[in-house]
Amino acid sequence: MNIAVVGAGVSGLVCALGLGRHHNVTVFETANRAGGHAHTVEVHDGRSGIAIDTGFIVFNFAHYPLLSALFDALGVRSQPSDMSFSVRCDVTGFEFSGSNLNTFFAQRGNLLRAQSWRLLKDILRFNRDGIKSLEAGLGDQITVGDFAKQHGYSDVLVDRYLLPLGGALWSCDTRTFRNFPMRFVLEFLRNHAMLQIGNRPVWRTVTGGSRHYVEQIAQGLGSRLCLNRPVTQVLRSGQGVKLLFGGGDSQIFDEVVLATHADTSLALVAEPEEEERELLGTFPYQDNEVCLHTDTCVLPRTRRAWASWNYRMKEGMRSGTCVTYNMNKLQALESAQTFCVSLNQREDLRSDAILHKEIVRHPLFVPGRDEAQARHTQMIRRRGLSYCGAYWGFGFHEDGVRSATQVCDAFNVERPF
Repeated sequence: MNIAVVGAGVSGLVCALGLGRHHNVTVFETANRAGGHAHTVEVHDGRSGIAIDTGFIVFNFAHYPLLSALFDALGVRSQPSDMSFSVRCDVTGFEFSGSNLNTFFAQRGNLLRAQSWRLLKDILRFNRDGIKSLEAGLGDQITVGDFAKQHGYSDVLVDRYLLPLGGALWSCDTRTFRNFPMRFVLEFLRNHAMLQIGNRPVWRTVTGGSRHYVEQIAQGLGSRLCLNRPVTQVLRSGQGVKLLFGGGDSQIFDEVVLATHADTSLALVAEPEEEERELLGTFPYQDNEVCLHTDTCVLPRTRRAWASWNYRMKEGMRSGTCVTYNMNKLQALESAQTFCVSLNQREDLRSDAILHKEIVRHPLFVPGRDEAQARHTQMIRRRGLSYCGAYWGFGFHEDGVRSATQVCDAFNVERPF
């Protein structure tokens, strides 16, 4: 069959890798590069070039089995990473990092403050409550805000730990995260061993940047990967599925895989079916401005509290999440310069410190998403169209790979890894 894949993020690339072994597959991507959220930027620190990831950064063998298998099949090397987390509150001046007691009490004065000990106690309690609630069959309609109220959590725990953690993980503002389904959040935390203190997995990062896996798949596709080729509309017809392009031309394929964001896919399809509207409409998105830079002013003021993921509570913060990834820690960069990737903090950075900036969209999750996700198979080979993407899971790279393998399975082709 002649199959088109729209979107060259991880889901689209894996679909093309699998389907391309048995069918004629062409991939169309709007941007001038493949990879989607897997984006590596080359910078210089005065001595040599350094590859820094600005989107997908970390994974682990235990909880990313499909992605790990893909990397093994491609011969992509990885190395251990650091996955520490910190919170900085600009309003109160409070800062802590969760790595150990030394970093938790990075501000030594907090050793004498009851609120700090209360926070530590409440984090341990939250972990226990989370496991018990999942075992008791927590419903998907209970939101993060509901769960916090029902368990009588202190404002200290909610404002200084729970909301920052969720905002950092899903790149969303705290008001939005309050409305996330708590079961969804707890399932992710449990699956990633984040509801326990010990026995956590070793997180890893791709050596030399995630571009290595993207480039390998892209090279295999060759001329069948069409960059700067935006699809403007998808029409079902008696002859197959027609793609209309930005240049005004069109092509007809036997089947089309839409490996784009849920809302983008819905907007592309002419006369979508009611079920397509219903399921794809379940997943809203949020824009985040990403800056790669060298300005450490957005990290905790107490250097002892510097972590890999650094959440910042800004005064007057209304929308968007403020997170800074310390790339020297995450990618074990050997540089005297500290490289950071920050979300929604461009106005606080020195303009001469900004090396790269872009807008990245992330999926949001609302109550009812579990019912939609459970029906993913109904959205595969549906009158010539298949839908895949990380939104069918937790919104991470592993979920994008999993959704792509489900599409490949529906075509009865052997998985490529």
